Amino acid sequence: MPSVTRQRRGVAERRAAVERQVLEAVERLLAGGESFTSLGIQRIAEEAGMARTTFYGHFRDKPTLLMRVTDNATQDLFADANAWVRDDASTREQLEQTVFDLIRGYREHQPLLRAVQEVAAYEPEVEAFWRATVEGFAEGVRRRLERDVKAGRVPEDLDTRTTAFWVAWGAERTVAEHVATRPPREDRRAAAGIAAASWAAMRRD
Repeated sequence: MPSVTRQRRGVAERRAAVERQVLEAVERLLAGGESFTSLGIQRIAEEAGMARTTFYGHFRDKPTLLMRVTDNATQDLFADANAWVRDDASTREQLEQTVFDLIRGYREHQPLLRAVQEVAAYEPEVEAFWRATVEGFAEGVRRRLERDVKAGRVPEDLDTRTTAFWVAWGAERTVAEHVATRPPREDRRAAAGIAAASWAAMRRD
């Protein structure tokens, strides 16, 4: 008989495969010009190649779907940024590359992230989800700045909480607006500007 561990692993792999199918389906539909609000469950299930009942076996409703697929899509998006925050020796040049990678990730998932902003305007659960995502990064920045203060790398009077909030939300909003309004050829320049502004706000110079 298969072990319980193997069975659980199989269930987890099947769940991950279904969620990946749905993520890809939703991003295709959004990239094709559909708004998330107008998308029905049946349309999403058909695009993902599954029955409606299978969909509901994994997602309670559309907001749950949006949060789950966005969380999956953005894990890598924020991974490099969080790595920069955790490394006390990380440099301004590394920050610029991190922001550039963030911009590229936003471009890759732009329709999905635009849908999050759309739904967050009227769905408190989605708004709270995205706020928690960005503020989780802000908290990492705050802890980094607290360490910098103790190590004498930044002035003692730096307001670490407000600065971290500004860096996290300022970068997120600026990247989103840049991707929505500017061509990819300007990404490197935008990354340099965002990194410079963030570095200055953290009073690292």
